[in-house]
Amino acid sequence: MRSRFVPALILAFVTVPLFAQSNDVAVWYSTSHVGTTNSGASAVEFKNGRGYGASFNHFFGDHLSTEFAYDQLHYDARINYLGATVLDAGRMKTKVATAVVQWHFSRAGFIDPYLGAGAAYLKSDALSSADLTTANIGSVSIEKKWGWAADAGLNVNLSHSLGVAVDAKYVPYEPKSGVSGMKLKLNPTIFSAGLRFRF
Repeated sequence: MRSRFVPALILAFVTVPLFAQSNDVAVWYSTSHVGTTNSGASAVEFKNGRGYGASFNHFFGDHLSTEFAYDQLHYDARINYLGATVLDAGRMKTKVATAVVQWHFSRAGFIDPYLGAGAAYLKSDALSSADLTTANIGSVSIEKKWGWAADAGLNVNLSHSLGVAVDAKYVPYEPKSGVSGMKLKLNPTIFSAGLRFRF
């Protein structure tokens, strides 16, 4: 009995660190660019996209992982006519949740590039501002949508438990807005920098 217990105890001490390092969590600072929606001589433009995020990543071996991430971003919105701003449309707050399968090229190395793809869910708060109220437009709702996401990034592993990372996600998002159902061609590209904690 004792001869079996000792090898089992040694195996437990060997496998626990491996299991303990099969996950990581990260916190992110994000910037984002979205498209301008043109309609004749007028355009809806969104500027200064920025926000924060968090993610959880579980690894299946040395290369494959699944990441669940959440970003909250905000953009300054305005309506232009013939290239000049005519209305301040307020601030668009967008929540982005993604579930992505990633392939890591060198997870155990100092530098680990990765690629991924998966599903996304986006929800934006309605636009509102004093200018929209004065123009009798009022609050402008924005459709929430499911879609897909493409992902690429780079981890720099500073130690067994700590790393820094950069990440880029492209998420097609063209929601209907307002009572007219005008389609906003947003399609955000989200650039993030963060800290990863492995456990």
